[in-house]
Amino acid sequence: MKTIKACIVLSCLMISFKAIACDICGSYMGITPYDNKSSISFLHRYRVFNGYRNYQQQSQFFPKSAYRTMHGGEEDSMQVINRNYSKKDFESFKIFELRLKYFVLKRLELNAFLPLINNKSKSNDEYNHYTGFGDISFNAGFHAITPKSDKKIRHKLIVGAGIKLPTGNFYAHDNNSDRLPFEMQPGTGSTDGFAYFNYVCMTKKLGASISLNYKANGKNRYQEKLSNSHNDFLSVFYRLQYKDFSFYPSVQANYEFTEGLKVKNKLIENSQVNALLVGPGLDIYYKSFSLNTSWQFTAFEEVRDGYLKSAGRISVGLNYSFAKKEKA
Repeated sequence: MKTIKACIVLSCLMISFKAIACDICGSYMGITPYDNKSSISFLHRYRVFNGYRNYQQQSQFFPKSAYRTMHGGEEDSMQVINRNYSKKDFESFKIFELRLKYFVLKRLELNAFLPLINNKSKSNDEYNHYTGFGDISFNAGFHAITPKSDKKIRHKLIVGAGIKLPTGNFYAHDNNSDRLPFEMQPGTGSTDGFAYFNYVCMTKKLGASISLNYKANGKNRYQEKLSNSHNDFLSVFYRLQYKDFSFYPSVQANYEFTEGLKVKNKLIENSQVNALLVGPGLDIYYKSFSLNTSWQFTAFEEVRDGYLKSAGRISVGLNYSFAKKEKA
């Protein structure tokens, strides 16, 4: 038990050394009892912002129209507290992502992420929404430490790096032929690089995992650049077994930070992201299949008056792992 506490304390110390985050690094591998297996996964992630702090408005996970198809021109009887600050304003960001992982060597994996993006916003009865393929990412992960089944305490360490390519549309327009805001675009138009560090410490039942990500962003042709960012993730979990099913309930924390958007090297005011999200998670494993879920609420965020608050994030993933093959 002392060793487990030491692992958790070590994870907390490591997470405090990092200061910056990005929501799209996508390199956290989760709790994986099936080590060194190639796999195919489908991930859905939903993030929503609504409610103005200076008007004491409560954030909601599913504001009206944030999670259904919109056909434009929709009218509703909105209660407007101020002409510019409706309690029904929102921004929602949804990702539907195909993930492929292949072990080229026993300790070396290659990953590809192919996202479909659906972004929506509503402000003063005006909608913006766009659906399209986002930027494709590739990365390679090296399993520096692999878990040993004969040990009471098992450790796993993956270090890796990757690249995000500007394959998504970053010049989408609204019905008035005006270019949508940067955050509503499915792509960024820039080539970005990222590095990550994933560590898991586990006994037969109890464990902790941590993921540290750093992302260096480039510029697009409009001279827009999202500042370099960090995304740091901590999870403490417990293993339950029932026949062929393995259940991993967890408590999770996710810290993210970026200075914000720069245009022609000038930082756009109030575009900074500085937030801590916490909440429960549940991973379920059955033979070659796994279901991964998390529901995170915003515990802290730096947001100024007149800007929407973060309600939180929901993630759901379905994974299939292929039969393990020994490699050199």
